[in-house]
Amino acid sequence: MGNLQELGIVLLLCIQTALALRCKQCSSYFNKKCKHEVKTCIAEDGESCMITRIWALPHSVNDPTDGYSGCWKNCKISDYEYGDHSVLTSCCDTYDFCNDIRVPIDEWY
Repeated sequence: MGNLQELGIVLLLCIQTALALRCKQCSSYFNKKCKHEVKTCIAEDGESCMITRIWALPHSVNDPTDGYSGCWKNCKISDYEYGDHSVLTSCCDTYDFCNDIRVPIDEWY
């Protein structure tokens, strides 16, 4: 393969990577900090960034006590109560890392 073709393939791969939606991935948050290593996932076709926030009074949706985030296929918004805890799952695809737990939920709508 010629140098020009190789360069074209590399540029195409870079553009594809730059256009891919990157999401925060954390298996468990505690007071807005990931308990483990924060990772990045790349949303594939049909996926978006997802975050689930869990809280009980006196905390709120923007100050959750627990949660998790990542890339999710066919993500759907859900909101429900589990005992004295509130649970909200939100999906976004507007910009990289839009599912960061530090982003206030009212910025999503």
